[in-house]
Amino acid sequence: MVCGKEVRVKRRIGFVGCYSHDVILMISKVLVCLEKRVLIRDRNKLHILRASIPVPEGVFVEKAKVEYDGLFYTQAEADAEKDRDFDIELVDFGMEAEQEEAALCSELILVTDMLLHHIRRLEKAGLVKEMVHGCILRDAFENLCKGEKEVKDFLQSFPNRREYFLPPDYRDARNRYVCETQHEYSINRASPEMQDMIYRLVQDFCPGYSEREVRRRVRQQERRQYR
Repeated sequence: MVCGKEVRVKRRIGFVGCYSHDVILMISKVLVCLEKRVLIRDRNKLHILRASIPVPEGVFVEKAKVEYDGLFYTQAEADAEKDRDFDIELVDFGMEAEQEEAALCSELILVTDMLLHHIRRLEKAGLVKEMVHGCILRDAFENLCKGEKEVKDFLQSFPNRREYFLPPDYRDARNRYVCETQHEYSINRASPEMQDMIYRLVQDFCPGYSEREVRRRVRQQERRQYR
C-alpha cells in the first residue's frame, strides 16, 4: 500500500548481467500479447535498451515514460505510486545493480555468457542469492558449462534458480541487431532455444496461460505486424 492506495504492479523482475536487452524486449512483446500493461525500466548505465526503442526528440526519458509498440519505457527510478497502473515491470540493471534497487524486485534473473570475468563480476555483485530465480547463459553449451567447475559452482550458489542455456545461433545474433536498428522484436525468428526460454519465463510470470495459447497470440500479432 502507498498513500492508502493499492499498488497494481504485480511483478517486478530485475535482469542483472550482460546481453539481456533482446530477452527483455521479447518477453515484453509476449506479455503485451497477453494484454498486460508492461513497463521496461532501463537502469543500465549503458542504456542499451534505449537504442531499441525510438524516443521522440526532446523527451526527458530520465523522468518520462515513453510508449512504443504497446509497452512503456523509462530510465527513472522505481516509484510505487506512479507505477501502480502497470501489471508487470522488467528492470535492466546491466552489470552494476544497486543492491537497494535490486531488493525492490520480486525476483532476479542473471544473464551472462561463459566468460569468467563476467561471471566473477556477478559473483561479487552482492545480490541476495535467494532472489535469483533464473540464470541465463548465452553463447553457451550446457555440457561445457556443467564441466567447468567455476561456472558450475556459480550456478549452484543460487538455490532457487532455473537454468537456461542458449547455444550460439545466427538467428539470435540477427535479432539483437534488428532490435537496435529497426526496433523490431520477433520471437518467431529467434532460435528454438530462445523461444522455449521466453515462453517458459512468461508462463512463470503469468501463470494460467497455456503455452499453446501464448504462442497462438504471438503468431497472430507478428503476422499483423509484418504484413
